[in-house]
Amino acid sequence: MTRHNHIFSIAVLVAGLSCISPQIFAADISARLGTSLPDSHPQTLGAHHFAELVEQKTNGDVDVQVFSNGILGSDVNMTSMVQAGTLDLTVPSTATLSSLNPDFSIISLPFQFDDEAHADAVLDSPVGAALLASLNDKGLVGLGFWENGFRHITNSKRPIENLEDLSGLKIRTMQNALYIDLFNGLDANAVPMPVNELFTALETNTVDGQENPYTVIDTKRFYEVQDYLSQTSHAYDALVLLTSDRFMNKLSDTQREAIKEAAREATLYQRSISRELNQELLSELSKKMQINEVPLVERQHMHQQLNSMLEQHREVLSPEFVADFDNAISNSR
Repeated sequence: MTRHNHIFSIAVLVAGLSCISPQIFAADISARLGTSLPDSHPQTLGAHHFAELVEQKTNGDVDVQVFSNGILGSDVNMTSMVQAGTLDLTVPSTATLSSLNPDFSIISLPFQFDDEAHADAVLDSPVGAALLASLNDKGLVGLGFWENGFRHITNSKRPIENLEDLSGLKIRTMQNALYIDLFNGLDANAVPMPVNELFTALETNTVDGQENPYTVIDTKRFYEVQDYLSQTSHAYDALVLLTSDRFMNKLSDTQREAIKEAAREATLYQRSISRELNQELLSELSKKMQINEVPLVERQHMHQQLNSMLEQHREVLSPEFVADFDNAISNSR
């Protein structure tokens, strides 16, 4: 059994046990945590680990139930539900949160993080804390930055070896202005849609391709309907463990601290397992798809093609925040 299959088996077992294990003593507070991806994906593995930590640290007084694979809706839907108080926690991408605070979109700007450690250093710095704190006036609480990983392009037409290979391809993007403009700026045709509609869209050739980290490509089985995977590493995708003031105010001071401590520990776990799986999956995906590494010079060409678009997106952000973020990027290298 491969390590990936072992992790998948553990995820299924944990999910199953959470559903069938009898509880002798009912929890004081029950909470629902929704994710958009399957139980085998690091987003949901992290959610299950967070739920276990909360149970341990509150002595069973707070019970977090995880609803995975978009059963409660898309990232956009679930974020709105948390804000409205009809869902307690979720783990949206920072791109999704840019609709609440445009400054979140700076994380998704292409070709700015060197590697995962660089991203950690920036997001765990005061500039990352300021982003999370900006959610408070929306009635939301950001408990930590999780990882989805660097994004790569798959498609059913041809390998992407240079900018010209993207021309005319219908590429599914998140429902986010930056990603739409990014792929339109690379001369592709961006088609925004929820991730849970994507497999069918690829299968029916409604779109030619998509862009996601290896973990999403694998857990969503896109290799069944895509022939080519091109390692563009064009953007880093972060997630946020998100709850609301409404939920936190239900808790005692001790329980609130336990939630925050569980979130800190779950953040480290989630990032670690995301990176472990991304490394393993590249080898596994190579058996199912044709994979090519996009040369640095071609990635730089893509970056240059986007210069005017990137400036337009940076202009709508807070100038002071942009300066602080740029300093964090430079100082963390």
